[in-house]
Amino acid sequence: MFILGEDVGWMLLPVTGVAIIILAVYKLVAEYGMTLPRPKELRANQKLLDPSGGLDVKEDNEWPGSSAWESMGKILPLHDFDYRAIEPLRIYKFSPKYFLTMGLQKTDINGIIHIDSLYAERIKARQDIVRQYPGALDCLDSGLRMLNELYEFLIQGYLPHRYPTIFRLDSSAGAVKNLVTNENLPLTAPADRYEALRIINRNVDEDFLMLLPSPDGDGYSLQSFVWAYPVGFDPQSKLGLKLRDAHKPVPSYTEKLAPSMDRYFSRLQPGNIKCRVNWALATSDILCERGEYHIYSDQEPTETDFDLENCYVRCELQTLFALPKSGGRVLSVHLYLYPLQEIKDVGLGPEMAEAIDGFQTGNAPGFHRYKR
Repeated sequence: MFILGEDVGWMLLPVTGVAIIILAVYKLVAEYGMTLPRPKELRANQKLLDPSGGLDVKEDNEWPGSSAWESMGKILPLHDFDYRAIEPLRIYKFSPKYFLTMGLQKTDINGIIHIDSLYAERIKARQDIVRQYPGALDCLDSGLRMLNELYEFLIQGYLPHRYPTIFRLDSSAGAVKNLVTNENLPLTAPADRYEALRIINRNVDEDFLMLLPSPDGDGYSLQSFVWAYPVGFDPQSKLGLKLRDAHKPVPSYTEKLAPSMDRYFSRLQPGNIKCRVNWALATSDILCERGEYHIYSDQEPTETDFDLENCYVRCELQTLFALPKSGGRVLSVHLYLYPLQEIKDVGLGPEMAEAIDGFQTGNAPGFHRYKR
């Protein structure tokens, strides 16, 4: 279950919340006050603008598929990369007031996929989720060209070049070998769209939301996805929806974000990579949460018991990029979970409590109720 979180609710991602005792805000202040100086290495967003920061990067002159994908930007290979030694990024950040904005930062193509020490564990979890919920993967006929382009960009170019210690290209065999799972991945997208989606799902720990111009030419709509980690809904309920229709329940979205979102998507070009972060406070470490966590205008909140020792801060690193051939817009989403104890240890308890209370301030006060 989810308590409160900061999430502008754009790009089909959930604005999460669950009914709670409002005194929990003050309990968080009391229980999770500042106890330790905040380490500099845990500052939010420290590596978002430089995805290769601190890693051993060696540029190659050429890589397979370079001419086909050069407009996406230069991919920097991590030749000595050992995923088992890479700690997950710390990307949490808490603001005292909530503002409904796009909140984009500029990054580059190297930031669309993140691999760390949780890789093997998460890949297994993703496969378990898809077995339980096959609807986590889907693609409309109109999205097939976009899906195939994303698949071939990832398998032919991005993964074996960015992470050569995990993905080894064998052109003679027409495959890329995942050295962690020992799976051979075909270079060409399978004819079965669901097999292409399954291969993506079991090789990277990112969800992918793939959008194209709507059939009626009015805005962008979700036409394919790999969505193992939704929160508060079944991904099938979003398939084919326009951005504005997917966000109808979100307070202030129509008047404050919908027009600018449509314009931004229409103008986005390959190589112009942007990212943002959201957060929510969860009462478990479950990756795939499909229950209902919103409170709508005609509902009243109810009290819910929860144990602070089993709460987590759930952050999504969302990266938006455009594909050069199909014109697709792709949002990759990497999920991070942090025990609430960590927030206490780094001294951010008071800031988080203030951020929770701050949902009733800012430019969209309706979020304070919606997210409870």
